[in-house]
Amino acid sequence: MSADSAASRPRHRRIHLFQTLGALLGGVTRVTVPVLEDTDRAALVAELDEVSRVIGLQDPVAYAELSWPLMDHLVALCPNRILVTTARDALALLSPQLEVTADTDWLDWPSLAVDFPILRDAVAEGDAIAAELAVERLWGMAATLP
Repeated sequence: MSADSAASRPRHRRIHLFQTLGALLGGVTRVTVPVLEDTDRAALVAELDEVSRVIGLQDPVAYAELSWPLMDHLVALCPNRILVTTARDALALLSPQLEVTADTDWLDWPSLAVDFPILRDAVAEGDAIAAELAVERLWGMAATLP
C-alpha cells in the first residue's frame, strides 16, 4: 500500500462520517423547518447569522463552537422523536471521531460562506427542501472521494 493511499484513508473516513451525519441532519431539517414556531425560527436564524459572521473570520475553533450547538438546537426542535434519538446517538458516537480526524485544511470556507446563508434564508422562509439541501451540502453530501 502506498503512503498516499494510507494517508487518504482518514480523509475518506472523515468524508463518509460527515456524509452520514449530513443525510441524518438533512432529514431532521426537512421535517423541522416547516413546523418551527416563530420564536424558534428567529432563534435559529440568529444562530445562523452568527455562524456566518464567524465563517467570514475563517476561525475553525469559533466555527466549531457555534456550528455544533446550532445542529444540536435544530435536532432539539425536531418533532420526530425517532429522528431526534437517532441524530443525538449519531452525533454522540461520531463527533469524537470527527474531532480526532479533523483538520482545518478540510474546511471549505468559500463553500461554507455560500451554503450557510442559503440555509439561513431557507429557515427564515420555512423552505424545508432548500434547508435540507443546504444542510446536506454543508455536511459534505456533494463531496466525492479522490
